[in-house]
Amino acid sequence: MTAFKTPSAAQLATLASLSDADLMAPLTFDGAAPVPAPVLVPVPAERLCAVPEVPALDTLLAQADAIALIDASTDLPRSVRITGVPAGEPVSNSLRGNGGKLSEALRQVVGEHIKTADDLRYALRVFAAHGVNSLRGNRYRDLLGRESAAAASAGSEWTDKVLTAVQGEVAAVRAAEHLSAAEFKFLLELVDTDRASMAQNLAGPSVDVPALVKGRALDWRALADEWADACGTRGSVTFEAGKNAAGWSSYSITVAPGAGWVLSVFVDQAWIPLEASAAGKARALYDRGQVMLARSQSAKPAPYLGTVFADKLRGLV
Repeated sequence: MTAFKTPSAAQLATLASLSDADLMAPLTFDGAAPVPAPVLVPVPAERLCAVPEVPALDTLLAQADAIALIDASTDLPRSVRITGVPAGEPVSNSLRGNGGKLSEALRQVVGEHIKTADDLRYALRVFAAHGVNSLRGNRYRDLLGRESAAAASAGSEWTDKVLTAVQGEVAAVRAAEHLSAAEFKFLLELVDTDRASMAQNLAGPSVDVPALVKGRALDWRALADEWADACGTRGSVTFEAGKNAAGWSSYSITVAPGAGWVLSVFVDQAWIPLEASAAGKARALYDRGQVMLARSQSAKPAPYLGTVFADKLRGLV
Protein backbone atom coordinates (compact mmCIF):
# COMPACT_ATOMS: atom_id res chain seq x y z
CA MET A 1 0.00 0.00 0.00
CA THR A 2 1.26 3.44 -0.85
CA ALA A 3 2.24 5.45 2.19
CA PHE A 4 1.20 9.12 2.21
CA LYS A 5 3.38 11.62 4.04
CA THR A 6 1.95 14.38 6.10
CA PRO A 7 2.56 17.67 4.20
CA SER A 8 4.87 20.12 5.87
CA ALA A 9 3.87 23.63 6.88
CA ALA A 10 5.84 25.05 3.91
CA GLN A 11 3.99 22.81 1.49
CA LEU A 12 0.63 23.80 2.90
CA ALA A 13 1.62 27.48 2.62
CA THR A 14 2.62 26.97 -1.03
CA LEU A 15 -0.69 25.25 -1.79
CA ALA A 16 -2.64 28.05 -0.15
CA SER A 17 -0.85 30.64 -2.26
CA LEU A 18 -1.92 29.07 -5.58
CA SER A 19 -4.50 30.98 -7.64
CA ASP A 20 -7.57 29.43 -9.30
CA ALA A 21 -5.73 29.54 -12.65
CA ASP A 22 -2.80 27.62 -11.11
CA LEU A 23 -5.16 24.99 -9.74
CA MET A 24 -6.98 24.59 -13.11
CA ALA A 25 -3.75 24.35 -15.17
CA PRO A 26 -2.85 20.96 -16.75
CA LEU A 27 -0.68 18.68 -14.66
CA THR A 28 2.96 18.17 -15.61
CA PHE A 29 5.23 15.30 -14.70
CA ASP A 30 9.03 15.59 -14.51
CA GLY A 31 9.09 18.75 -16.64
CA ALA A 32 7.14 17.20 -19.52
CA ALA A 33 4.88 19.46 -21.59
CA PRO A 34 1.34 19.63 -20.27
CA VAL A 35 -1.24 17.48 -22.02
CA PRO A 36 -3.72 19.74 -23.85
CA ALA A 37 -7.21 19.62 -22.50
CA PRO A 38 -9.68 17.82 -24.78
CA VAL A 39 -11.92 20.11 -26.84
CA LEU A 40 -15.60 19.26 -26.32
CA VAL A 41 -17.58 19.63 -29.53
CA PRO A 42 -21.30 20.06 -28.96
CA VAL A 43 -23.46 17.53 -30.80
CA PRO A 44 -26.62 18.99 -32.33
CA ALA A 45 -29.72 17.90 -30.45
CA GLU A 46 -31.39 16.60 -33.59
CA ARG A 47 -28.51 14.11 -34.11
CA LEU A 48 -29.04 12.74 -30.63
CA CYS A 49 -32.82 12.28 -30.80
CA ALA A 50 -33.72 12.27 -34.50
CA VAL A 51 -36.08 9.53 -35.62
CA PRO A 52 -34.27 7.22 -38.05
CA GLU A 53 -35.51 7.13 -41.63
CA VAL A 54 -37.66 4.19 -42.69
CA PRO A 55 -36.32 2.59 -45.88
CA ALA A 56 -38.48 2.64 -49.00
CA LEU A 57 -40.86 -0.27 -49.45
CA ASP A 58 -39.05 -1.52 -52.57
CA THR A 59 -35.78 -1.49 -50.65
CA LEU A 60 -37.27 -3.51 -47.80
CA LEU A 61 -38.82 -6.06 -50.16
CA ALA A 62 -35.51 -6.44 -51.98
CA GLN A 63 -33.81 -6.94 -48.64
CA ALA A 64 -36.37 -9.60 -47.72
CA ASP A 65 -35.63 -11.48 -50.95
CA ALA A 66 -31.88 -11.21 -50.29
CA ILE A 67 -32.19 -12.53 -46.72
CA ALA A 68 -33.68 -15.78 -48.04
CA LEU A 69 -30.44 -16.41 -50.00
CA ILE A 70 -27.99 -15.73 -47.14
CA ASP A 71 -26.26 -18.81 -45.70
CA ALA A 72 -24.09 -17.30 -42.95
CA SER A 73 -25.50 -15.53 -39.90
CA THR A 74 -22.70 -13.00 -40.04
CA ASP A 75 -23.88 -11.89 -43.47
CA LEU A 76 -27.37 -10.94 -42.31
CA PRO A 77 -28.12 -7.19 -42.40
CA ARG A 78 -28.66 -5.24 -39.24
CA SER A 79 -32.23 -4.89 -37.98
CA VAL A 80 -34.08 -1.74 -39.01
CA ARG A 81 -34.70 0.53 -36.02
CA ILE A 82 -38.13 2.19 -36.05
CA THR A 83 -39.02 4.58 -33.24
CA GLY A 84 -41.54 6.95 -34.75
CA VAL A 85 -42.25 9.07 -37.80
CA PRO A 86 -39.26 10.91 -39.32
CA ALA A 87 -39.67 14.66 -39.73
CA GLY A 88 -39.55 14.49 -43.52
CA GLU A 89 -42.47 12.06 -43.91
CA PRO A 90 -45.61 13.79 -45.30
CA VAL A 91 -48.06 12.13 -42.90
CA SER A 92 -51.05 13.51 -41.02
CA ASN A 93 -50.67 15.07 -37.59
CA SER A 94 -52.71 12.23 -36.16
CA LEU A 95 -50.32 9.56 -37.42
CA ARG A 96 -47.27 11.65 -36.52
CA GLY A 97 -48.46 11.91 -32.94
CA ASN A 98 -49.08 8.16 -32.73
CA GLY A 99 -46.21 6.90 -34.88
CA GLY A 100 -44.38 5.29 -31.98
CA LYS A 101 -47.52 3.48 -30.81
CA LEU A 102 -48.22 2.23 -34.33
CA SER A 103 -44.67 0.94 -34.73
CA GLU A 104 -44.74 -0.89 -31.40
CA ALA A 105 -48.18 -2.37 -32.06
CA LEU A 106 -47.06 -3.68 -35.44
CA ARG A 107 -43.86 -5.08 -33.97
CA GLN A 108 -45.84 -7.05 -31.41
CA VAL A 109 -48.36 -8.27 -34.00
CA VAL A 110 -45.65 -9.38 -36.43
CA GLY A 111 -43.69 -11.19 -33.73
CA GLU A 112 -41.96 -14.18 -35.34
CA HIS A 113 -44.72 -14.99 -37.83
CA ILE A 114 -42.91 -13.76 -40.96
CA LYS A 115 -40.88 -16.74 -42.18
CA THR A 116 -40.53 -15.94 -45.90
CA ALA A 117 -40.53 -12.96 -48.22
CA ASP A 118 -43.94 -14.14 -49.47
CA ASP A 119 -45.21 -14.04 -45.89
CA LEU A 120 -44.08 -10.43 -45.76
CA ARG A 121 -45.82 -9.54 -49.00
CA TYR A 122 -49.07 -11.11 -47.82
CA ALA A 123 -48.83 -9.36 -44.46
CA LEU A 124 -48.32 -6.07 -46.28
CA ARG A 125 -51.48 -6.70 -48.31
CA VAL A 126 -53.44 -7.42 -45.15
CA PHE A 127 -52.12 -4.27 -43.51
CA ALA A 128 -52.87 -2.26 -46.65
CA ALA A 129 -56.43 -3.61 -46.74
CA HIS A 130 -57.02 -2.54 -43.14
CA GLY A 131 -55.35 0.77 -43.93
CA VAL A 132 -57.65 1.36 -46.90
CA ASN A 133 -60.66 0.57 -44.71
CA SER A 134 -59.44 3.07 -42.13
CA LEU A 135 -58.85 5.65 -44.85
CA ARG A 136 -62.35 5.08 -46.22
CA GLY A 137 -63.89 5.43 -42.75
CA ASN A 138 -62.08 8.69 -42.07
CA ARG A 139 -62.96 10.03 -45.51
CA TYR A 140 -66.60 9.04 -45.01
CA ARG A 141 -66.76 10.95 -41.72
CA ASP A 142 -65.11 14.00 -43.29
CA LEU A 143 -67.48 14.02 -46.26
CA LEU A 144 -70.50 13.39 -44.05
CA GLY A 145 -69.53 16.37 -41.92
CA ARG A 146 -69.17 18.58 -45.00
CA GLU A 147 -72.47 17.38 -46.44
CA SER A 148 -74.25 17.92 -43.14
CA ALA A 149 -72.84 21.44 -42.89
CA ALA A 150 -73.88 22.18 -46.48
CA ALA A 151 -77.35 20.75 -45.85
CA ALA A 152 -77.69 22.82 -42.68
CA SER A 153 -76.65 25.95 -44.55
CA ALA A 154 -79.07 25.23 -47.40
CA GLY A 155 -81.80 24.33 -44.91
CA SER A 156 -81.27 27.62 -43.11
CA GLU A 157 -81.83 29.51 -46.37
CA TRP A 158 -85.03 27.59 -47.03
CA THR A 159 -86.36 28.04 -43.50
CA ASP A 160 -85.79 31.80 -43.76
CA LYS A 161 -87.70 31.97 -47.04
CA VAL A 162 -90.60 29.81 -45.88
CA LEU A 163 -90.80 31.59 -42.52
CA THR A 164 -90.92 35.01 -44.16
CA ALA A 165 -93.70 33.88 -46.49
CA VAL A 166 -95.83 32.14 -43.85
CA GLN A 167 -95.51 35.01 -41.37
CA GLY A 168 -96.77 37.30 -44.12
CA GLU A 169 -99.84 35.10 -44.52
CA VAL A 170 -100.42 35.02 -40.75
CA ALA A 171 -100.25 38.82 -40.66
CA ALA A 172 -102.79 39.04 -43.50
CA VAL A 173 -105.15 36.62 -41.72
CA ARG A 174 -104.91 38.57 -38.46
CA ALA A 175 -105.60 41.84 -40.28
CA ALA A 176 -108.65 40.40 -42.03
CA GLU A 177 -110.07 39.25 -38.69
CA HIS A 178 -110.74 42.77 -37.41
CA LEU A 179 -110.99 44.84 -40.60
CA SER A 180 -113.92 45.07 -42.93
CA ALA A 181 -113.52 43.70 -46.44
CA ALA A 182 -113.11 47.24 -47.80
CA GLU A 183 -110.56 48.17 -45.12
CA PHE A 184 -108.59 45.01 -45.72
CA LYS A 185 -108.53 45.67 -49.47
CA PHE A 186 -107.30 49.22 -48.83
CA LEU A 187 -104.66 47.86 -46.42
CA LEU A 188 -103.26 45.64 -49.12
CA GLU A 189 -103.24 48.57 -51.56
CA LEU A 190 -101.19 50.58 -49.07
CA VAL A 191 -98.75 47.69 -48.65
CA ASP A 192 -98.44 47.20 -52.40
CA THR A 193 -97.69 50.91 -52.94
CA ASP A 194 -94.93 51.08 -50.29
CA ARG A 195 -97.03 52.99 -47.74
CA ALA A 196 -96.36 50.71 -44.79
CA SER A 197 -96.70 53.46 -42.16
CA MET A 198 -100.23 54.30 -43.31
CA ALA A 199 -101.03 50.59 -43.43
CA GLN A 200 -99.82 50.15 -39.84
CA ASN A 201 -102.00 53.07 -38.66
CA LEU A 202 -105.00 51.51 -40.39
CA ALA A 203 -104.41 47.97 -39.12
CA GLY A 204 -103.47 48.90 -35.57
CA PRO A 205 -100.77 47.49 -33.29
CA SER A 206 -102.17 43.94 -33.35
CA VAL A 207 -101.16 43.43 -36.99
CA ASP A 208 -97.53 42.84 -37.96
CA VAL A 209 -97.47 45.05 -41.05
CA PRO A 210 -93.66 44.64 -41.59
CA ALA A 211 -94.20 40.87 -41.80
CA LEU A 212 -97.08 41.44 -44.20
CA VAL A 213 -94.84 43.62 -46.38
CA LYS A 214 -91.99 41.07 -46.46
CA GLY A 215 -94.21 38.12 -47.26
CA ARG A 216 -96.72 39.87 -49.54
CA ALA A 217 -95.44 38.46 -52.83
CA LEU A 218 -94.36 35.08 -51.46
CA ASP A 219 -96.22 31.76 -51.47
CA TRP A 220 -95.03 29.65 -48.59
CA ARG A 221 -96.65 26.48 -49.96
CA ALA A 222 -94.76 26.78 -53.25
CA LEU A 223 -91.54 27.51 -51.35
CA ALA A 224 -92.14 24.51 -49.08
CA ASP A 225 -92.60 22.34 -52.19
CA GLU A 226 -89.23 23.51 -53.52
CA TRP A 227 -87.62 22.98 -50.13
CA ALA A 228 -88.95 19.43 -49.89
CA ASP A 229 -87.69 18.66 -53.41
CA ALA A 230 -84.23 20.06 -52.65
CA CYS A 231 -83.67 18.77 -49.13
CA GLY A 232 -81.43 15.80 -48.42
CA THR A 233 -82.53 15.46 -44.80
CA ARG A 234 -85.64 16.25 -42.77
CA GLY A 235 -86.12 19.91 -41.88
CA SER A 236 -88.62 22.05 -40.06
CA VAL A 237 -89.51 25.60 -39.12
CA THR A 238 -91.75 26.66 -36.23
CA PHE A 239 -93.52 29.96 -35.66
CA GLU A 240 -96.09 31.68 -33.45
CA ALA A 241 -99.38 33.02 -34.78
CA GLY A 242 -100.58 35.03 -31.81
CA LYS A 243 -103.27 34.09 -29.29
CA ASN A 244 -106.49 32.25 -29.93
CA ALA A 245 -109.27 30.86 -27.76
CA ALA A 246 -106.90 28.23 -26.40
CA GLY A 247 -103.95 30.58 -25.81
CA TRP A 248 -100.79 31.06 -27.83
CA SER A 249 -100.88 29.16 -31.12
CA SER A 250 -97.73 27.51 -32.42
CA TYR A 251 -97.32 25.96 -35.84
CA SER A 252 -94.65 23.99 -37.66
CA ILE A 253 -93.87 23.16 -41.25
CA THR A 254 -91.82 20.00 -41.73
CA VAL A 255 -90.26 18.69 -44.94
CA ALA A 256 -88.78 15.29 -45.71
CA PRO A 257 -86.92 13.95 -48.76
CA GLY A 258 -89.50 12.50 -51.13
CA ALA A 259 -92.31 13.10 -48.60
CA GLY A 260 -93.28 16.72 -49.22
CA TRP A 261 -94.30 19.13 -46.47
CA VAL A 262 -96.78 19.05 -43.57
CA LEU A 263 -98.26 21.99 -41.66
CA SER A 264 -99.12 21.15 -38.03
CA VAL A 265 -100.47 22.98 -34.97
CA PHE A 266 -99.25 22.35 -31.40
CA VAL A 267 -102.08 21.21 -29.13
CA ASP A 268 -101.81 19.50 -25.72
CA GLN A 269 -98.11 18.70 -26.11
CA ALA A 270 -98.56 17.16 -29.58
CA TRP A 271 -98.27 18.29 -33.19
CA ILE A 272 -101.52 17.75 -35.11
CA PRO A 273 -101.24 17.98 -38.93
CA LEU A 274 -103.67 20.40 -40.58
CA GLU A 275 -102.53 20.53 -44.18
CA ALA A 276 -100.01 18.79 -46.41
CA SER A 277 -98.67 18.74 -49.93
CA ALA A 278 -99.63 15.87 -52.19
CA ALA A 279 -96.34 14.13 -51.43
CA GLY A 280 -96.71 14.73 -47.69
CA LYS A 281 -100.35 13.74 -47.24
CA ALA A 282 -99.67 10.09 -46.42
CA ARG A 283 -97.34 10.85 -43.51
CA ALA A 284 -99.59 13.71 -42.37
CA LEU A 285 -102.61 11.39 -42.15
CA TYR A 286 -100.56 8.73 -40.36
CA ASP A 287 -99.21 11.20 -37.79
CA ARG A 288 -102.64 12.72 -37.24
CA GLY A 289 -104.18 9.28 -36.82
CA GLN A 290 -101.64 8.41 -34.11
CA VAL A 291 -102.31 11.66 -32.21
CA MET A 292 -106.08 11.29 -32.44
CA LEU A 293 -105.89 7.67 -31.32
CA ALA A 294 -103.88 8.67 -28.26
CA ARG A 295 -106.40 11.43 -27.46
CA SER A 296 -109.29 8.99 -27.81
CA GLN A 297 -107.64 6.45 -25.52
CA SER A 298 -107.09 9.23 -22.96
CA ALA A 299 -110.73 10.37 -23.31
CA LYS A 300 -109.67 13.87 -24.35
CA PRO A 301 -112.18 16.10 -26.13
CA ALA A 302 -111.79 17.20 -29.74
CA PRO A 303 -108.85 19.61 -29.95
CA TYR A 304 -109.22 23.29 -30.80
CA LEU A 305 -107.09 23.79 -33.90
CA GLY A 306 -107.25 27.58 -34.21
CA THR A 307 -108.46 29.78 -37.04
CA VAL A 308 -105.30 30.95 -38.79
CA PHE A 309 -105.02 27.88 -41.03
CA ALA A 310 -107.96 25.79 -42.18
CA ASP A 311 -108.05 22.14 -41.16
CA LYS A 312 -107.80 20.54 -44.60
CA LEU A 313 -107.31 17.04 -43.22
CA ARG A 314 -110.55 16.91 -41.22
CA GLY A 315 -112.57 13.80 -42.02
CA LEU A 316 -109.72 12.07 -43.85
CA VAL A 317 -108.47 10.08 -40.83
